[in-house]
Amino acid sequence: MKATRLLALLWVPALLAAGCNRYEGTEPSGKVTPAQTTEHEIAGTGSPNDLNPVQAQMMIDDVTIGHQLAPDGTIAARQQGDDFAPGQPVYLTMKVADAPARSQVKVAWYGPGDKKIDDQQKTVEPGKRYLSFEEKTGSWPQGNYRAEVWIGDEKVNQQHFNIVESGRSTSGTVHSPTQKSAAPPPPGGPLPS
Repeated sequence: MKATRLLALLWVPALLAAGCNRYEGTEPSGKVTPAQTTEHEIAGTGSPNDLNPVQAQMMIDDVTIGHQLAPDGTIAARQQGDDFAPGQPVYLTMKVADAPARSQVKVAWYGPGDKKIDDQQKTVEPGKRYLSFEEKTGSWPQGNYRAEVWIGDEKVNQQHFNIVESGRSTSGTVHSPTQKSAAPPPPGGPLPS
């Protein structure tokens, strides 16, 4: 009888431990899946959204801002840039291959005077390598802007960009919303006609 009680006492905690998962968002691999994002640190909690900053940095990589998306969800080198004409969409892409599936990634958009313009949140789908965001700039005034990338409670990147007068640029070509990009002139200037 004492052996039966001892076995029952050991068996019940083992069943409870096997059926309970400390973090709702923990994958079988042990990776924590942030179920939501916040722009504030959740220090000292057992929440799956309280990420280690180093771990969060490893989940998001190759954050790029530019003018047009490639079919694979990246931005080609010739389409990268940080100057945009009013009304031209801004694309932001990132590699999420190391982020656990179902993680939430958020981009917070800020304008002149550090005024928050928009938040966008997307879920990392299983097997997805890249995640992209698009922001319309139709009513945005000229000025300095930034996009912050968040996963869990950690800001892992920010990209600065500008809305400039159509046709003016300090770092590359600025296209009007209806203008297609032209091939750059050959090295040494245009060819004689």
